[in-house]
Formats: sequence, C-alpha cells, structure tokens
Amino acid sequence: MAILKVARMGHPVLRRKCAAIAPSQITGAKIQGLIRDMFETMAEYNGVGLAAPQVHNPVRLAIAGGEYDEDGSHRFRVLINPEITVLDDEHRLGMYEGCLSVPGLRGWVERPSKIRVKAWNEKGKEEEFTLEGYPAVVIQHECDHLDGVLYVDRITDMTKFAFEAEADRFLEPGDDDAEDEAQG
Repeated sequence: MAILKVARMGHPVLRRKCAAIAPSQITGAKIQGLIRDMFETMAEYNGVGLAAPQVHNPVRLAIAGGEYDEDGSHRFRVLINPEITVLDDEHRLGMYEGCLSVPGLRGWVERPSKIRVKAWNEKGKEEEFTLEGYPAVVIQHECDHLDGVLYVDRITDMTKFAFEAEADRFLEPGDDDAEDEAQG
C-alpha cells in the first residue's frame, strides 16, 4: 500500500472526464491496489472522500464517506462507474465544502439533498441505494471529480469562498453579521 500524491487545482487531470472501468477489471490487482492506496491516502490527509483523478488516475472510481454504521463507526462506500439520479432538486442542502485538491479553502455550495446512486462496489457487484443529507452531498462532490468538476465551480456567491480559518470565524451560514463582514 502507498500514500499517493494528491493533484491540486490547476492540474489538468482534475478537469478530465474520467474513463469507465470495465466490470471484469474491478476485482483485478490493478483496481484493487488503487482502492487500497486511495483508502490509505484519504486516511493520511483526513479526508471524507477521494476520487481517482485526485490521485492522478482518470478512471471512474471514488470513495465516499459521511455515513455511520450502527456502532458509530464511519462507513465508506467504494463507487465504480457511479450514476446519480437527483430525487429532490427542490430541497437543497448548503454547506461549506472543502477538498483535498483545493487545500486550505472552503466554499458555500448548495446541492440536491436526496439522490439515488447506482454503481459497482469494490467486490464487482452492482448496488443501488438512496441517500439524503450529508452523505448525499459527499457522494455528489466525489462524483463531480469524475466529470472534471470541482466544488469551486459550483460556488454561486464568491463572498462565501475563503480560507478555512476565515470561513470558520466569519462565514457561518445564516449569520447575517458574518455575511456583512465577509462582503465589507
């Protein structure tokens, strides 16, 4: 296993539409090794998700967290060739997103709050499931990477794009005073 180098915003690999992985390759050594290395890399950088292009592999593979098992442990899903269907575009969930490929920055992004996901898992089995709230946001963020989209592309109000420390101090959602300070 290895900790992989993370591509940062500006590297062309992050702007490519990624290639599909043949289902017959999922359980092979190459893809299984990439999955293990991605988990190790994500843990090293304390990430909640990671997409293959972020580690210089332009294939449709992502790992997404944000869910918890009954025992309270963090649950991660491996998504290969994922397809997302928005189930509720009317209700959107907004939050300050960050990204290992855009280190030190946060931006306010609003995404659909309920989605259905169809993907292959790390064992080469097709899965379909529905998610709401934070886990749905995490998967959308990671799957955006597979299409060459970064969260910064989804920021509609650039006054809510800041370094992490300043976002934590001044840009709390729903705080009108913080929004006035950020704009002033």
